[in-house]
Formats: sequence, structure tokens, C-alpha cells
Amino acid sequence: MAEKADGTGEPVRVLVKAMAVLELLAEAPDELSLSEIAGRLDLNKSTCHRILTTLAAGDFVERPSPGSYRLGIGAFRIGSAMARRLNLRDRVLPAMRELFRATGETVFLLVLREHEAVCIERLDGRYAATHTLRVGGTLPLHLGAGPQLLLAFLPDEEAASRIRRISPQPNESQLREHIRRIRHEGYSIGCDDVEPGVTALSVPLRDHVGDVVAALSISGLTAHLPESERDHHLRLLRNAATEASRALGWRDPVPERPAM
Repeated sequence: MAEKADGTGEPVRVLVKAMAVLELLAEAPDELSLSEIAGRLDLNKSTCHRILTTLAAGDFVERPSPGSYRLGIGAFRIGSAMARRLNLRDRVLPAMRELFRATGETVFLLVLREHEAVCIERLDGRYAATHTLRVGGTLPLHLGAGPQLLLAFLPDEEAASRIRRISPQPNESQLREHIRRIRHEGYSIGCDDVEPGVTALSVPLRDHVGDVVAALSISGLTAHLPESERDHHLRLLRNAATEASRALGWRDPVPERPAM
């Protein structure tokens, strides 16, 4: 009986071998032959050939000449995406640290990934143990201040498409109204939706062309982020977002001249 990929069978072992092939090609200064790859990784030639053929079908491997292999554009796309995210994190981190010092609350940086928001940085504040979202963790786009903000600032058609995929749970009309409010007000609030007794506030980060590329959030016990102090916390959050966006190349719009 065939072993399944959720165990320790052949499908999983093949994935491990494929990753080893990619790592070898990434480190090699020049293209390698099938024999060289198989020999260095102690792979059967037929198995190695099947792996290379599969990787080539996804553009992860290229054949610059018959019988030779090197990394393909697919691997470059993935590496470039990770580099952009790491660069975003590095540029935003100083503003996150300043926000953490000013509020004492947990600070999150989230980016969009398909139908989820993924946390790429987190600075732990008071009662950080109450927050289940870790670095590398994800939330659905309808749940939480940061994910909802990322959803709200998508282009209209794309946002509508994702809302339809999310619905009917939660209610589509309610979610659409919530998204409209976030767009109008420029920030998002989540109370008790991810963790009971926890409130989060989130604002957008923009890149050099003004596109929203991430959500910056603070989250803490509702008692520490009461509605009576919301304006104060939003001001700190927006100031941090402005500094972070400037670090990403965004520039404040030039104010219009008053009408004559």
C-alpha cells in the first residue's frame, strides 16, 4: 500500500530531495550536470532526473544547455519576494520599536499573502502571552484589525472577490460595511475578535508609489486601550506609520494651494 505524504513515506522524502537539489544549485557558481548533481547528493540518476524535470516544469530549474542545470526564474521570484519582505521588515523596525516604547503594547507588522494576513514581525508588550499570533503565523482577512485593514485597501474588484470567498461566514453585507468604514476612517479596530478581552488598532503602511503594502498594529488588553484614549493611541500609531512609510519611500502629498 502506498505511503501518504502526511507520514514519512516516499512523497515526503522526494520533497526533501528536491529541496536539496535547489540548495545545491543555489550554491553552485556554474550550471551542473545530472551526474554531478546526483553524485554530490548521493541520488539515483533516474530519481534525480525526475526531480529536475518536475522542477523545470515549474521554472524552478533551467537547462542552459543540453544535460546541464541551474536555478530558474521560479526560484528567483520566490527569493525576490522574501527579500522584499525582509527589506520591508528591516525598514519598518525602527518605527515599530519607537511605537513599542511609546505605548508599551504589542506591535505587529502584517502583510498580505493570498487569502491571509501573515505576521512578519512582532514586538512583545505588556501581557504579550495573551496574543496567539506569532511571527510567521496567519489570520484570515476577515478576522482582526490588521487583516481587515489589508482587505479594505485592496482594489475594489479584488476586495469584493475575496469578501465573496469569505462569506457567508461572516455576513457579507456586514463585512462590506465594515470595510467601507475602514477605508473612510483610515484605520481599523478589532475588539474581542481574535482573543477575548483584547483590542487591536491598525493603520496602513505605504510604499514609494503610495500603495498599501502592510498593516502596522498595536494590540493589548482592552483595559489598556480604552475608547477614552483611542485618539491618543491612534495618533501614536499614525506617527509611527508615517515614519515607517517614509522609510519605504513614501512622501507626504504636497498640499494644494488655496483657491484664489
